[in-house]
Amino acid sequence: ASMLMMAGCSEKQSAYGVLGEIEQIADQDPDRALQMMDSLQRDSALQGTDQRMLCELVTAEAMHAVGIPLKEDTVLQHCIDHFRQTGDERHEARAMLHHGMDLYYHGRYMEGLSMIKQVEKMTEDFDDPDLCFTLDAVMGDINDNAGNMPLTLHYYHRALEVAQKCEDVNRQVQMLNNLATTFDKTAQTDSLQYYVELSRALRDQTKAYIRATSLVNEASLMRQKDRIKEALQLLESSRKDAPLDKGTMLLADINAQQGKMQEAHDLWYELLHSPNPEIRIHCYESLIAYYQQEGFHERVADLSKRLNQYYQRVYVESPSADIIALQTQMSQQEKERQQYRTTILLLSCISFLLVCILIGIGYYRRRISRLNTHIDSLNQKYLTWQMAESLLSSDIVNRLHRMAVKGKEAENEDWKALHALVQQQSPEFLARLNGAASLSPLETNVCLLIRLRFTPSEIATLTGISPQRVTNMRTSLLLK
Repeated sequence: ASMLMMAGCSEKQSAYGVLGEIEQIADQDPDRALQMMDSLQRDSALQGTDQRMLCELVTAEAMHAVGIPLKEDTVLQHCIDHFRQTGDERHEARAMLHHGMDLYYHGRYMEGLSMIKQVEKMTEDFDDPDLCFTLDAVMGDINDNAGNMPLTLHYYHRALEVAQKCEDVNRQVQMLNNLATTFDKTAQTDSLQYYVELSRALRDQTKAYIRATSLVNEASLMRQKDRIKEALQLLESSRKDAPLDKGTMLLADINAQQGKMQEAHDLWYELLHSPNPEIRIHCYESLIAYYQQEGFHERVADLSKRLNQYYQRVYVESPSADIIALQTQMSQQEKERQQYRTTILLLSCISFLLVCILIGIGYYRRRISRLNTHIDSLNQKYLTWQMAESLLSSDIVNRLHRMAVKGKEAENEDWKALHALVQQQSPEFLARLNGAASLSPLETNVCLLIRLRFTPSEIATLTGISPQRVTNMRTSLLLK
């Protein structure tokens, strides 16, 4: 989502003062842009419909830049109508692109794709590198999700060309990473190596997340060449920049390849909630194979059922064929209607009346306020939650603290004693943990240690994992 923001550069945009400044910084610092926009709205500094509509558009773009989609009935439709009425085609195209992305995200695939394809036709009439890059990157992602490799590569290459013309290193490496990932999924090692080498030459100049993706792709290449030591070094470097699901999956697979099945098992479990369908399905299949080998048939049955449900939702019910057919149909229609293009553009100027603008403007401010209130109440709840002294000062807890100081890993008997103590003195807490089907035994133990006020370094020692792994696991546990 980091490619979704575009900086305004016209005299009309810069005349808006603070609003123009927000447009300029939103691509590199969307969090700060959202804070400034919220302050601008609270102070009622916006004057006129033009500024209010531009405010809504830039807010939507910044939300997408941090990975937060909007509702499909967002005020962006009003922005489209307004910019269309005023003849501002650049802002109209930007609003249509982001509205189409929201429609697509919420399952209205055909509506969203149709709107994005309209933007693709509009961009032929004016030169806007930022808009063209975002459009091509999004279309590449859509076709990648639909399994249409030719169009995926076509759009990623177009986005790469735009980034090269603008000399934007971050965007160049981002697209090189996307191309490398596409060839990695299809096991085309030569093409993977080509784009990995291009990415490697530039990645030290990029943002942490983009650099981490490049390192993970190279680690995948090293693993395919059976250079496991180099792959592990690259994965370790990537985790310092940003923990990526693909990197975690590679590490799990390498551990399994080396016979470290418990480590692989725990990492696969972490990825059962990955937003990437291919990674999630791979981990389901790996865990099923592991439990089948170990004779845990109930877990095999449960995971198989969950995998089938997920596969049905993601692939069987997926509109991939319709997406490919729609693009083919629209391309053919465009060729047939070239001579009528002027008429089509004139007809597209028909717009809807602006309604509920004030409701739309206040929507996100109220939502953020409600979230902040909820977070404050949760913080207050947990700050005032005190553990019984008898539990914190028990023999097993003291023994575990001593073991951590001595650098010793806890044994099975220690964990059994800890579970028994918590079951006796805080059964509600343990019941909630055991009721979470997605928690692995290691994650349950980590939760107990956190609850008993063990430090991250103590947790790492007692569980036999790295401090970085503890940090990553705490983050995933918060999400669960």
